[in-house]
Amino acid sequence: MLAEVGTDSVTVTWGLGEPVDVGDVEFFGYGVYYYDPTGNGGKRLGVRFGDAITAWVFDNASATQANYEASSVTATKDAVTVHFHDASLGLDVVGTIAAYAHVNGRDTQAELPVTLLH
Repeated sequence: MLAEVGTDSVTVTWGLGEPVDVGDVEFFGYGVYYYDPTGNGGKRLGVRFGDAITAWVFDNASATQANYEASSVTATKDAVTVHFHDASLGLDVVGTIAAYAHVNGRDTQAELPVTLLH
């Protein structure tokens, strides 16, 4: 997973591997979370595919969420990229950062490595 922080946006790309059979799927998605070195603050950024495609940023410090339209999401057979306009990292220093994938709300892959370009 690659996260690139710009001056007024964050772009996140999840590389995709081989398809996995997980049975009945109502929805699935990908996310990344990060916190400061003390485990506080930070955000969760994600995308969900189901009846509709949605992307979102949840700010832990303010307990607020910004939602993004499907036009912010580009999906190919190799990757899913979300451009979070008007978003920021919100931290000077990142302590913990990891990515995950989920199906029907259950993590199928957790603590995936992340490259953060700042």
